[in-house]
Amino acid sequence: MKKYLLILIAVCFHLSCYADNLTGRDIAVLVDNADSSKDTHRYAVMMIERGNQKLIRKMEMWVKKYGKDRHSLNKFIEPIDIQDTQFLSWSYDDPKKEDDLWVYFPSENMVRRISGGGKKSAFMRSDFALEDMEYRHVDSDTHQFIKMDTINNRPAYVIESTAIPEKQHETNYSKRRIWVDKEYNLPVKIEYIDQNNRLTKTLQQGDFKQIDNIWTPTKLVIQNSLRNTRTLMQYSDTQYNTNIADNIFDQNKLKR
Repeated sequence: MKKYLLILIAVCFHLSCYADNLTGRDIAVLVDNADSSKDTHRYAVMMIERGNQKLIRKMEMWVKKYGKDRHSLNKFIEPIDIQDTQFLSWSYDDPKKEDDLWVYFPSENMVRRISGGGKKSAFMRSDFALEDMEYRHVDSDTHQFIKMDTINNRPAYVIESTAIPEKQHETNYSKRRIWVDKEYNLPVKIEYIDQNNRLTKTLQQGDFKQIDNIWTPTKLVIQNSLRNTRTLMQYSDTQYNTNIADNIFDQNKLKR
């Protein structure tokens, strides 16, 4: 009887792992819909650790949705040598339309447009690439459900996301393996696999808080396993639905 109960429990557990009957794309859509806000404003502190060296950057961040498209702006506040450096992104839901990305460097008083392979470069010397900082739409990738797993003692879906052919020239990665918390519907861990099938970076998100009924990660750490460096990011003063003005995202105003 004891053996029978153990088998029954194992079978029930196995079935529960697949009871949701979700595809990889279904799970990616859950992630995409987890943030129901129309816009977001927040501050962030980024600490880059390279051996004994630590670099601190502070920035202000804005995001606004235009239907399924998104505009975002990251503006650096400190340190003084990069103050007012800005990254402006217009990302489009249409996977065949290339996203727009502009960078303003006040030291040069110049706005540069970055496209295609330029998004593979590092974001302000951190372990984030420019492509990691951009919003990624569901159909920019194909998504495969891998398994159910447990992370931080919480159930999670595991999916693998691979860039569609039209987007492959923009990315460093052959695929991203993503653990999605089953309650939050948000990534808690991402493994970045390079074109040589090596694990290059691992991102972990934590300290989730419910802000205006939206689950929000407030701490991130990304570890570069090839260079043995890491970058920590902490968000503060996150506010949703503040009616951010459209002109904040005007590339012609980056110099002002």
